Amino acid sequence: MMDDHELERIYSLQIGEELLRQNKLAVTQCIELFPSMFGLDELIGSSSPIDLTQGHEKLTALYQQVCEIFIDHGLPFDHVWNWIMVWRQQLSFQSLSELYGQDKVIQSLHPRARKAVRQIYLEQLDKYMQWFPWSWFSDMQFIGAGGFSAVYAVHMTPAYDPQPLRMALKIVDDKLLNEISVQSKAFLPLLFQGLTVCESTGDLMMVMKFSNDGNLEDHMQQLPLGDLDLKTITGTILRLAANLADLHKVGMCHRNVHPRNIVCTDSDYFLVDYRFATPTEESTSVTGLTKAVYGRLPYIAPELRQGIYTEKSDIYSLGVIIWQLVSKVIFPSPDVLLDGQKQGEEHVYRIERVPGLPDWYERLYVACLEPKPENRPDAGEISRALQKIHQGLEFSVPLGGSVTEYIVARRAEAADHLRTFAKVKGIVSASTTRLYTLSNLPCTQFFISLRFKNDVFQNVF
Repeated sequence: MMDDHELERIYSLQIGEELLRQNKLAVTQCIELFPSMFGLDELIGSSSPIDLTQGHEKLTALYQQVCEIFIDHGLPFDHVWNWIMVWRQQLSFQSLSELYGQDKVIQSLHPRARKAVRQIYLEQLDKYMQWFPWSWFSDMQFIGAGGFSAVYAVHMTPAYDPQPLRMALKIVDDKLLNEISVQSKAFLPLLFQGLTVCESTGDLMMVMKFSNDGNLEDHMQQLPLGDLDLKTITGTILRLAANLADLHKVGMCHRNVHPRNIVCTDSDYFLVDYRFATPTEESTSVTGLTKAVYGRLPYIAPELRQGIYTEKSDIYSLGVIIWQLVSKVIFPSPDVLLDGQKQGEEHVYRIERVPGLPDWYERLYVACLEPKPENRPDAGEISRALQKIHQGLEFSVPLGGSVTEYIVARRAEAADHLRTFAKVKGIVSASTTRLYTLSNLPCTQFFISLRFKNDVFQNVF
């Protein structure tokens, strides 16, 4: 027999579900009354001229009404879950197609967006994605370029929430379809929320959650030095290994793993930019047919020079990052990087043993950087091997003074070289992903000064 507490809990759940149903219905009615506020004029239409002032007043009144209903029933009102998320759900491509039909939704959108939205439906991402009218965006600022895309920071003010949100817009081409497909296979779309089209340029743009904490490379070059805690570092590696394991599990290779493609949002790391991801079984043949590779030095695995790309090539890139997490060496543009070898001296950007680290950490990055792909671990092996170590570490394990001294010395060495290079050669280009033909892909193996075991991971770790 249920006690009073259990009965009250069940009653609250039932009331909450009923209020949610009523809330969704009221939101849908608002969308139908004022479609232009949501960029849905072509889909829904209107029999009378739209008064936006009246629309905003209606939404304000609805918000107050919803708050009061929750309070009257003794239930807590959560602005995000009981308001924002309801609007996002009712504006999703899935909800719109349930009301108006998928084909009608696609045809009502901007012509530049139709192919991408069709792909969103095909990959069953429609429950997460929505159309964002351009009128919601303001204060657009260019924040960077990755490969062939430009990324902008914007403020987004949805019609249903006067509080501006910090978002990111990424200009995309047909490679967006590949990115949508890969994300649907491997991950929940935590960052990618939908599409818009710029009114002035006609560019199709991905609407994404703004990476409020920058990317991994930003973190590694912080001053004063940050992330010098072994517990934090192993947690980061585990997250990245899990990202790759999910991707490889569905038979895909990323093909462009480097620290700028790892963003930090809400204290968590996400591997991004899947535009050039390919099925594992096709990665080598694609590389061989195109005789080209798209990547960033020195994260490109050595076997790429022979036109070979496998999941272990992604692991090589991860190995460079694992080494960087403790060395804090930031790799510059290819022209500066390849100039780092001086006659009779060590390479300025050499990858070498970092002193003062646990033996297992060194064995991990060395294994990932093994010249022969078959000797490198897969992402799952990294996760399994490191998980036990991570769990066994204390809450905080600061790296020793010898590691800090090493980092300071390496940074001073790199800064001195960069100043000299700029003085002699002039402007230093940005270190970005580039397109190389296999015949002109520079070799970076000569500045890796590690003792490889030439054995499989199970035997060395």
